[in-house]
Amino acid sequence: MEFGTFFVIFGLQWAVNPVMINNISRLGFDYIVPLTAAANFGMAGATLGTFLRTHDKKMKAYSMSALLSILFAGITEPSIYGVGIRYKRPLIGAVVGGAIGGAFIGGLHVKAFAFVFGGLTTLPAFVGSTFIYYVIGLAICFIVGCIVTLIIGINEKEAEKKEVVKNISNGNIKTIDNETISQPIDGIVDDIATATDPAFSSGSMGEGMVIQPSDGNVYAPFDGNVTMLFKTGHAIGITSNKGTEIMIHIGIDTVKLNGNGFKSFVKQGDSVTKGQKLISFDLEAIKNKGYDLSTFVIITNTDNYKEVQLLDTNMHKHGENILSVNV
Repeated sequence: MEFGTFFVIFGLQWAVNPVMINNISRLGFDYIVPLTAAANFGMAGATLGTFLRTHDKKMKAYSMSALLSILFAGITEPSIYGVGIRYKRPLIGAVVGGAIGGAFIGGLHVKAFAFVFGGLTTLPAFVGSTFIYYVIGLAICFIVGCIVTLIIGINEKEAEKKEVVKNISNGNIKTIDNETISQPIDGIVDDIATATDPAFSSGSMGEGMVIQPSDGNVYAPFDGNVTMLFKTGHAIGITSNKGTEIMIHIGIDTVKLNGNGFKSFVKQGDSVTKGQKLISFDLEAIKNKGYDLSTFVIITNTDNYKEVQLLDTNMHKHGENILSVNV
């Protein structure tokens, strides 16, 4: 499972979950869950290495919030996509750390007694005769992942150069302009700083807003293209024809639902028009499962603008002008 990080990138980790759950229900324990935690802590170490290596203040803030998401919630996506894929080299650190620590954990037959996501808050699920080996294994994953990332570096300048080249090839730099963005979902709007999830409220992912939805439909806030769509349907990225890049993320930790309650009406690469339905979700059913449905609308290329302004708060309908970006 040292390649668990890549499983997450392609959404393949969900295929293994039924096996782990079945093992626990039949045997009372499982050997795979500890290995998934090894992948998480390898990525956590690489993220700390990135935090120590980067000179970008916003990346420092982002990498720290992403690290906390792993350590306390076992959620690796912010780290994988915002750190690993961006700089590439931290993925090497994550895999090496996860492989070495995972070998230690697997070799000593560490057991999990519940199906959980690997983080500090889920340590009780591993309490038993192999618990000490689990803790040592996680420490190995974390320390090795961090050290390898510190040694090989993150090649920050090259990553920034590639991002500029990518933007030029996509026409984003030539077409970027002032733009007014409409609300993508009905609900109560507030500033992103009020969000309960630090990965968003810190602004490290970009400026924007948080919406408490009153309806389970998400609509395109402008004319543009779908640049990213999670298989689970809980998040979508869109780039407007004027160059604004946004991410709409429905709920907190809703990736754990594995797409249950979500339906996508578009696919990655599609052109969309303002007001076109993108995603629907079962608002009440997801709430009843205990999930916070705070929906985040983030300008992911905030750095390209002098100002990102929230035009109003309170209750608004989709299609109303709500954000403006100014170069």
